[in-house]
Amino acid sequence: MTVHDDIIAVLDREGVDYTLLEHDHVHTSNDAAKVRGTKLEEAAKALVLEAKNDGERFVFMCVVNGHRRVDLKKVKLLIGTKNASLAHPDTVFERTGCKVGTVPPFPALLGLKGYADEAILEQEHVVFSAASHYKSVRMRSEDWLRVSGCTLAAIGKN
Repeated sequence: MTVHDDIIAVLDREGVDYTLLEHDHVHTSNDAAKVRGTKLEEAAKALVLEAKNDGERFVFMCVVNGHRRVDLKKVKLLIGTKNASLAHPDTVFERTGCKVGTVPPFPALLGLKGYADEAILEQEHVVFSAASHYKSVRMRSEDWLRVSGCTLAAIGKN
């Protein structure tokens, strides 16, 4: 099964109401919102980061709304490290099986620890890449949080 298939299986198993959107190739949240016909604020942007803590490399996910960015200072405080940065595209693919721009905001499904910015729940719905530049999922924000494996935290900034 592909990561896309795994996402759909989780949503179906959990009885989540969702809409699968098929669209032209997109790479950025801004482009995706235009092609999907959705608001940029609804986008759940999944970013894979890495940090070193006590000499050990730690790869994890942060999810923010499409119009926001991850606040690395807040992330470093949250995980108790002095450094954190976006993971290299090769690391992203090795850890998730997805290319940058297609990583779905489902850290538990991908074997990662994950944090979602609290502002995600300000929108009734989220829309996110379904492990493809051509497919997205739209669903209720609260349902997404319940099945995603993310922990809410104040990690975003405008």
